[in-house]
Amino acid sequence: MARTVNYSKKIGKIKAQLDELVKDIENGSKKGEEVVEQKTKTKISDIDFETEDLAALMKIQTRLVRAINAKMKN
Repeated sequence: MARTVNYSKKIGKIKAQLDELVKDIENGSKKGEEVVEQKTKTKISDIDFETEDLAALMKIQTRLVRAINAKMKN
């Protein structure tokens, strides 16, 4: 006996999930841009790397890599 699959229903669910992800990414990227726009300077000696969580350390690493690459291009 063959199974019938309602592909339009599956496509609708996938589309809803994708729309939700897009909203989350757009909201997250806007928040990230606001943080970047702030012109507060932090000394590296003021950061306690041992207490920072992994996500924060990865953000710091990404920003450092971008700054180093920008300096190397100039």
